[in-house]
Amino acid sequence: MASSQTNKSLDKLLIVDDEVDNLDLLNRIFHRSYHIIQAKDGFEALAILGSEPDIGVIVSDQRMPMMSGTELLSQVADLYPDTLRILLTAHTDVGDLVEAINQSKVFKYITKPYRVEELMQVVQQATEIHKLLKARTSKLRNDLESAEAKYKSIFENAIEGIFQTTIDGRYLIANPMLARIYGYPSAESLINNVTNIANQLYVNPSRRQEFIDILRSHDTVSNFESQVYRRDGSKIWISENVRAVRELNGTLIGFEGTVQDITQRKRAEEESQLLQRLTLDISAVNDFQSALAITLSKICQFTGWDYGEAWIPSGDEQVLICSPAWYSSIDGLESFRKYSEKISFTSGIGFPGRVWGHQRPEWIWDISLESESHFLRKYPAMECGLRSGLAIPVSADTKVVAIMAFFTRFPNDGDQQLVGLIGAIAMQLGTLMLRKRDEEALRLMNEELSLARDRALEANRTKSTFVANMSHELRTPLNAIIGYSEILQEDAEALGLEDFVQDLQKIYQSGKHLLDLINDILDMTKIEAGKLEIHYDDFDVPTLVQNTTTSIQPLLLKSNNHLVVNCDQQLGIIHTDMTRLRQVLLNVLSNACKFTKSGEIQVTVDRQISEQGEYFCFTISDTGIGISPENIQKLFQPFNQADSSTTRQYGGTGLGLAISHRLCNMMGGSITVQSELGKGSTFTIYLPVDSELAKSSIHKNSRLNLSKLPSESTKSQLNAENEKPSYPSILVIDDDPTIHQYTKSGLSHLGLFVYSAFNGEDGLELAHRILPNAIILDVQMPSMNGWEVLKELKSQPLTSGIPIILLTITPDYHESYEIGANDYLFKPIDRDRLVSTIEKYRHGSDSPLSVLIAEDNINVQSMLRRMLEKENCIVWEAQDGYEALNLLSDHVPDLILLDLMMPNIDGFEFIHLLRLRQDIQSIPIIIITAKDLTDDDYVRLSGSVQKILQKTNFSYIQLLEEIVQRLYKFGILKDR
Repeated sequence: MASSQTNKSLDKLLIVDDEVDNLDLLNRIFHRSYHIIQAKDGFEALAILGSEPDIGVIVSDQRMPMMSGTELLSQVADLYPDTLRILLTAHTDVGDLVEAINQSKVFKYITKPYRVEELMQVVQQATEIHKLLKARTSKLRNDLESAEAKYKSIFENAIEGIFQTTIDGRYLIANPMLARIYGYPSAESLINNVTNIANQLYVNPSRRQEFIDILRSHDTVSNFESQVYRRDGSKIWISENVRAVRELNGTLIGFEGTVQDITQRKRAEEESQLLQRLTLDISAVNDFQSALAITLSKICQFTGWDYGEAWIPSGDEQVLICSPAWYSSIDGLESFRKYSEKISFTSGIGFPGRVWGHQRPEWIWDISLESESHFLRKYPAMECGLRSGLAIPVSADTKVVAIMAFFTRFPNDGDQQLVGLIGAIAMQLGTLMLRKRDEEALRLMNEELSLARDRALEANRTKSTFVANMSHELRTPLNAIIGYSEILQEDAEALGLEDFVQDLQKIYQSGKHLLDLINDILDMTKIEAGKLEIHYDDFDVPTLVQNTTTSIQPLLLKSNNHLVVNCDQQLGIIHTDMTRLRQVLLNVLSNACKFTKSGEIQVTVDRQISEQGEYFCFTISDTGIGISPENIQKLFQPFNQADSSTTRQYGGTGLGLAISHRLCNMMGGSITVQSELGKGSTFTIYLPVDSELAKSSIHKNSRLNLSKLPSESTKSQLNAENEKPSYPSILVIDDDPTIHQYTKSGLSHLGLFVYSAFNGEDGLELAHRILPNAIILDVQMPSMNGWEVLKELKSQPLTSGIPIILLTITPDYHESYEIGANDYLFKPIDRDRLVSTIEKYRHGSDSPLSVLIAEDNINVQSMLRRMLEKENCIVWEAQDGYEALNLLSDHVPDLILLDLMMPNIDGFEFIHLLRLRQDIQSIPIIIITAKDLTDDDYVRLSGSVQKILQKTNFSYIQLLEEIVQRLYKFGILKDR
């Protein structure tokens, strides 16, 4: 073997050929570019590869004696895979050639005779690839060495134990931390000494088998907690995270993973659980001694100590005496207990006395080393085998209320760590002591308050029940008195019986007066119960003043008084409750007429601005009897008048001004009075221009914002003359803009004018302003839901008769809500209201209107018949709901007048049963009642609600079609 090149900086090229001429030729071709190494056969080539490092490329002839090129290159591929192999062959058998190439895994084969350029190019390519492979191999080797170093560092310095074990319980690998966890000096010591993990480490040997069973089926186990022994025999808690190690065929051969020492965490958990259990247990007891007994028992059981006792201050707090609470886990401590019961300790003397005086825990580590003066019970304790003691104070509000003392026969270093735990328990006991004391005081106070509250509630319930019952019972006969007196007046006038007319007028006026008294009492009851509601609306102040002063003309004539009204017709609009403001004005004006004879009453209204905002000022002055200064102070109190002589002379209950005062406050205003005895009185009523805004800052922007309306035409109509369009109008109240879009586009084509409101407050204001022909109302809306809006609409005379279509997204509202009434008349029945109400159901026809009266009171029934017959009505009568339902089988009326309070079947049940009948089309129902309707009543009597449409059951187009069908049913759309 010889080298044709001595330049060691060139890449090495090994040439193998058994013919010298071929070797010489190849040497001549490559000697300038490579360090050439030659071999005459395969054996020599293998020897060179073994001794020469970094031979990048080998070029071998195929036909050689003893070892062919294929055989040589096959061994090179196995022994030196980084060396690129090139085969020179003169083979013409393609099959043999392919087999040779595959067997030797050559980089390239070149057939003889070859072209020099091709051979040089192939060798060059092989050389470059070898360099690339060499560089990559070097990098991988460096990376591997670095990774091994990092892994070794992690393994050696890990804060968790790392291990690999066999399935039979021997350690194969362990790091230093694992050895420290188990108390061994080194990993090697652990591996050599622990040969059976189940028996040598686990406190419960079966725990190891549970561990293996889990890994057989799941391959991994996380947070597997067990109690184990350390080398010194002490016990600790560990948590293991392990995966199974298997052979290629899946056979389980061992485990590898990590171990954490969780002793401190487990201890903390156990202490926390002890605290929780103790807190619950001692909170459930009724006295402090029971709490002490439970605490002593739980602590001894947790710590393993043998004896626990408690010392408490005596009644005069001069000495500590032994508490009845104590605990012993072993026999033989009775003598020590009896000795303890016979003695007491002063502050600073003896074991418990020192803790009492210093108010901090104290240890006695070895009782035998203590002097008898320092531990008075030294010898009794030693006779029982007690060696160590711990005493801890129980404090409540900086005052020691007890001392807990514990003793053990076998102390250990870990016991000293329990001072914090027992101190926390002592704190809980002290807190309990305070809480029990406060609870007892609170319990006594609550019992007194509960008794007083129950008495007040019972009195209020009795009063409310009495007022409600009396209201119904009084209004029903009053209904007959007022109604019949009005009918008889007309009959007497027709017969020319003037004397009877005057008497009947007195009966009528007395009945109305009595009705006013009942209404005042009911109003005051509602105000006191917080159930009287204010319904805000916009209305013209001069118009209200004119209507109110006109209504008191009979009182003016009766007392020969002259009325002067100063009210600019351009004063404008107020936003408040029109009905309640009118009630206040009438109360004050009625008082002025009552207490003034042949005098002057002056009403002045103006609009003023103050720091609180803009407000209206209503001033009502008279030249009457006046009020003394001492009586002015009680003027606005219920059931009070100026003095008893006034009551006897002028009558009344004294509720009018009290109600007016409360109503003014509820509307965000006030009422004041100035008076001089014998010269008259002046009442001034102050109300904000916007009472709702002044009353609640939460709803500052709750009034209707006209920019929310759907079109400019709508806005201009509202802002201009506030007139309804000549063609039918629909109001949509819904927070879903898509509903507005579809109803506006769909209904406008049918000749309807569509208004929009996006919340309940805006919808109510717009409904009062435009009085639409129908309302589409969403049940689910923010702030004010649909049921609240429905109740408001039905409680107001202007909007009570408007048909309503309810929309909902929930299926909870079923047919039971579709039992609506169309209108309401409250007893005593106002004849004019009755006439105007029934006229709405004639539909412009002069033919008689058939009416069914369902009323159990014969007098009211007869009175209604006479009123209706005078109005060209055909009348049928029924005593209760059952009789009315039977009568409907023979006669189907145009209208039903229905009393709610009837025997057998009341008005609510009657409406429900009527709506269920398929043989009778929907009949308008007018409720006649003396009952004060509740919110639930208004929902049950939700008038004109023909159908509750569930939005989720329809597409928007289908929903619109359902709405259109209801509008045809209402008669708003015609000629379909």
